[in-house]
Amino acid sequence: MFGFFKKRKLKSLLQKNKRHRAFLNMEAIRSVLILFETSDYDIVDSFVGGLLGMGKYVDGYAFRVKDDNFDYSETNYTIVGPKENSEKSGAPDKELLRQLKSRHYDVVIDLTIKENFSLQYILASADATMTVGLKKNKLRLYDFSILRLNQTKGAKNKQVEELITAIVFYLKTIKDTRYEAHNVGPLFS
Repeated sequence: MFGFFKKRKLKSLLQKNKRHRAFLNMEAIRSVLILFETSDYDIVDSFVGGLLGMGKYVDGYAFRVKDDNFDYSETNYTIVGPKENSEKSGAPDKELLRQLKSRHYDVVIDLTIKENFSLQYILASADATMTVGLKKNKLRLYDFSILRLNQTKGAKNKQVEELITAIVFYLKTIKDTRYEAHNVGPLFS
């Protein structure tokens, strides 16, 4: 029953979020918000390093998984979870949401493999031109969804690597549509 209320809340957030949507390619992207679980920290941190090397501005929100006691205070990521920056419902606290809403991102990249209400709440609340991630349910969380991964059930970190590879591939090949409506030429010459 609680899952029903979470999905209803996410739908409400998505409807209220009046962000300008467009498809952006890797070249056009300047600012990125990465969402991930702390169990995938090493893989994601390597990916973030590559984005920074390309001159992208990157923020990251990580959900602290159960039994993770690592001290992330020396990292550049905001940690969310039952003990940090979250309400009892799993929703991010008001201060975290205030910070999030004060920024605009060209793209939000969700690198989670399973549904995560806290990170989905952040995604649904973010001001971003484009959202991308692995389709996990019938909610329209993403402007661009990766429908499935080739990996069979196996090591989760391999699935995250495959998801990153797929997202990067599509971001490098996608057509930038931000200005398409303004650059339409004559239909007939």
